[in-house]
Amino acid sequence: MSDFLKLRLSSAAGVLCGAAMLAIFVPGAASAGDRAGVLQCRLSGNGLTVLIENQAIDCLYQDEDEGARPTHYVGTITKVGANITINGPGEVAWGVVAATDQIGPGALAGDYAGPGTTAKVGIGGGGALLVGGSNNTFSLQPLEIEAGTGLGVTAGVESLHLVYAPDLPPPAFVHHYRHHHHTK
Repeated sequence: MSDFLKLRLSSAAGVLCGAAMLAIFVPGAASAGDRAGVLQCRLSGNGLTVLIENQAIDCLYQDEDEGARPTHYVGTITKVGANITINGPGEVAWGVVAATDQIGPGALAGDYAGPGTTAKVGIGGGGALLVGGSNNTFSLQPLEIEAGTGLGVTAGVESLHLVYAPDLPPPAFVHHYRHHHHTK
């Protein structure tokens, strides 16, 4: 087996291990409420980071209600902890869980925080459980889907700051993540 393949397999194993750890430690807030939609963000990328990683984000929230208009947000994502990465531009998507039935324009604006882990060699993935927003009534699902170029591994605390941006042009996405509502 080539060294490159071994590195890719160990990265994948690290992501799965981190995701499993997040699933074990999901707080009650993440399971309260129903799945409301998908928050899809474009990541700006950054240079070499050690211990602290910051990226600008440009996001669209798509409610799963038929006919709901996408809502535009901008902000920053910060990762603090064991972190050695080089990131190119990319995309990330989270499932949104709400403790409320009504998610109006701008409702996701606010600060989110929680544990997170990612790994990538070229492309990668990870998990982050972020709780926050308006009166801590939203959680972003533990398994984020991340696509982009880069190299590195992170494990620590992630924070996300979202600002409602109705007057700015929304980002265009290569991938479109949709959630299919499951009944209980």
